[in-house]
Amino acid sequence: MLELKKTAIAFDEKELMKLEEIIIDQNEAEALTFLKRAVYNKIAKGQQNRLKCHLDTLGDPVEGFKNR
Repeated sequence: MLELKKTAIAFDEKELMKLEEIIIDQNEAEALTFLKRAVYNKIAKGQQNRLKCHLDTLGDPVEGFKNR
């Protein structure tokens, strides 16, 4: 699951050309594929292996310790 925070990604020339092609052609199927590959995967890769604090969870951190 991705962290919900501001994120910046960069596109290379090939990706920008593909994005322009999708917009011009209004190709919905290709747009979804592009979003998965060029946007989501880049964000997920950028967030991979980051240290996380146990207090960053949505639940009660004390409950996690009680259950162990």
